[in-house]
Amino acid sequence: MTEQDLELFSEYFQLEHQIPVNIKDGGDWDSIPTMDQFEAMIPTPYKIASEMKGLEQTMLRPLRQLGDVIEPLAEYLKAQSRKIDLMMSYILQGQDDDDLKFQASSYGGGGFVFQSEQVFTLNNWIQCKLFFNEEAAAVFCLGKIVEVETISPDEDIVNNEPPATSYTYKVVFHRIRDEDREVVVRASLHQQSKLLLNKTKQRSNK
Repeated sequence: MTEQDLELFSEYFQLEHQIPVNIKDGGDWDSIPTMDQFEAMIPTPYKIASEMKGLEQTMLRPLRQLGDVIEPLAEYLKAQSRKIDLMMSYILQGQDDDDLKFQASSYGGGGFVFQSEQVFTLNNWIQCKLFFNEEAAAVFCLGKIVEVETISPDEDIVNNEPPATSYTYKVVFHRIRDEDREVVVRASLHQQSKLLLNKTKQRSNK
C-alpha cells in the first residue's frame, strides 16, 4: 500500500458493519477510466438515487429548525420521503448482481474492506457497487485494491475436500462523486448511531 493510499483510506471513519457489495475486476491500474469516463459509466438508477437523497436532506433540514410549529407538515413530508425510499430500494435491488456479490465487513468515506475466496490482484482497479439497504441507497464507484491478507483456512475437512483459502481485500475509492462519498459517510454515521443506541438499551435492560 502506498503512503498516499493509506492516508486516503484513513482520512475517514471506518465502521465495522456488513453490507452487500458487487465487485468486478477492471484490470491494471494504468487502465483505470478518467473521471469523465467514469461518470459516463454510472448507471442511471445510481444517479437518481443520490440526487433523491440530496433533495431529501435539503428539504427536511429547514423544517427541523422550525420545531413543533409545523410538525404535521414535517410528518407528511417524511411519509412521502419514505414512499420514495421504498421505490428506490426496489429499483436498486435490481442492480445487485449475484455473480459479483460479496460482503463488505467495514466501510467509510475512504473505502471499504471485503472478504472473498476469489483472487483479485493487488493494485488493480475494480468496479464497485455498494448497497446500503437500510438507507435505501447505493453507490457506484471505482476503487483500487491496496492490501490483500490471506485468511488461514479451517483445519477441518468437509466432504473429503480441503478447506478453501479466502482473502481480505482493502479497497480505496479513487473514482467516486462527492455526493456519493457523502452517501457512504452518512450511512456509516447513521449505522453507528443505531449501534450505539442498541448498546445503550441493552445496558439499561440489564
